[in-house]
Amino acid sequence: MKTVVTTDLHGCDLEFRALMKKAELDQDTDTLIILGDLFDRGRHSFELYETVLKMKQRMGDRMILIRGNHDQFLLDAAAKGEKTVLWALNGGMRTVESFAAHGHKFTEAAELLKDTPLFYETEQFICVHAGLVSDDVKENTEDICLWDRSVNEGEYKGKLGIGGHTPHETPVYFPGDGGCVPLPYDRELSLPEKGFICIDTGCVFGRRLTALVISGGTYRCLAMRKMDY
Repeated sequence: MKTVVTTDLHGCDLEFRALMKKAELDQDTDTLIILGDLFDRGRHSFELYETVLKMKQRMGDRMILIRGNHDQFLLDAAAKGEKTVLWALNGGMRTVESFAAHGHKFTEAAELLKDTPLFYETEQFICVHAGLVSDDVKENTEDICLWDRSVNEGEYKGKLGIGGHTPHETPVYFPGDGGCVPLPYDRELSLPEKGFICIDTGCVFGRRLTALVISGGTYRCLAMRKMDY
């Protein structure tokens, strides 16, 4: 049994499915953690919605969906019954159009996202969409969990955090000393106890979708490049 962590899917359905195959995700035994931002910007939000919904129905509590800022955009729009200007300006129209092209309304996705937590903690790490200012999760406000980018300054020194939100060329590790360590792909590494790993590598912007595959005290980074379709 292993844990697979990925983030910032943004409607990249083919890449997500290919990455899960590459990670050899076993939906009957493994745990999958998605660190938010399922939709918007990409062209295939509805297809991704169907993929994730089916996986959630099969995996149950072993699939953890963390709330991202784009997920919050969609929930806010669904609560109002119409798209909001802020959401539209941040790629929300792609989601509306994708659902409409399949004869569905974007509000259907709200049911999948409505109970998503702001963070998920294990004995080894804390998963969040954007950032952490403390390993005492009570000190991390909703704004920090959804929007904060201060972890990219490399000064977070608490229990290992894993997040996305800020795209980098490669996954990076911030050990807490102000430094930044690019992480290699396809190499087994020891899981750090402290610091922050960011795995948003900008798939929707033409780069890669990244996953961490964690097994015991080790992990490795895997990636799937953006597909032209």
